[in-house]
Amino acid sequence: MRRLIALVGVVLLFAMIPGGLSASPVWPEARPVSIVVPFTAGGGTDIIARQIQRAMQRFIEAPLVIRNMPGAGSGIGTNEVLRARPDGHTLLLSGTHTVTATLQGLAAGSIIQLDHIASLNWDPFVIAVLEGAPYKTLQELIDAGKQAPGKVTIGHAGVGALTHLTSEALNKATGNPWTVVPFEGGARLIAGVLGNVVTSGVFSQSEVQAQAGRLRPLAVTSLRRTTLFPATPTTTELGFKNIPQGSFRAISGPKGIPMEVRRAIASSVARAMNDPHWIQYARESGLVKTYMANEELERYFAVLTLDLSKLLRQVGLMK
Repeated sequence: MRRLIALVGVVLLFAMIPGGLSASPVWPEARPVSIVVPFTAGGGTDIIARQIQRAMQRFIEAPLVIRNMPGAGSGIGTNEVLRARPDGHTLLLSGTHTVTATLQGLAAGSIIQLDHIASLNWDPFVIAVLEGAPYKTLQELIDAGKQAPGKVTIGHAGVGALTHLTSEALNKATGNPWTVVPFEGGARLIAGVLGNVVTSGVFSQSEVQAQAGRLRPLAVTSLRRTTLFPATPTTTELGFKNIPQGSFRAISGPKGIPMEVRRAIASSVARAMNDPHWIQYARESGLVKTYMANEELERYFAVLTLDLSKLLRQVGLMK
């Protein structure tokens, strides 16, 4: 009887430890972890991925490796993760781009074929023109387009990208005053505006910040004014609804990752987001912290998918 009582005591002791007998780390199992970034190196999403990678690396022993797999509006990188083993060692820098890519048929699967593990932030878009342009407000840009149909243009970073959806949605909300022009990536869009190839563009905050004195912000797409551009009004303030807020970013993986592994990954992301280096980077970049994990994030992606599918239909991009 004493031996039985002792055995029960040991079982109860482990039951009190989160995860029971699995209290020791279940992830990353001393194997490298790949974070697939479905865009080219040097872009806004890639920079964020590398910053969160550095912050997470401080808390886990296994190496975290960034793999850039651009193409098909983030579809190529998404497909790589959809095909991966669901063991937590191949992750995706996911977000609104993943939703729009899957809804447009640019990826081989749907958004529900991914496990959404931990969210990072919202990164608002900025509508900007050349600093020397005559337009001081978004309304002036709208009026100019209506007065000269077909001559005032707004560029975006690629067909099917969220900046494409945003430019189309804003153009429709303002009465279609502009001609929408696609570019192959943010760098070419910047060059296009700076070179007067297009009148305006939809950019990330970091892109406009990097071109301070050369680009003039007219509006931001966030719900509230951003810390980087406090004098610039939001599209909501200006009376335009249903405009995408910007890029939402998260960490996802192939469907079927064990919940204890998902929780371990989410915990490492949460710790990284409280790292002073990450906090400073996020503040300087105007990123809006938006942390959710697992079940809560799955629900958020469901709502996001519904909202973006409506916008895709409205602008004729839904497949």
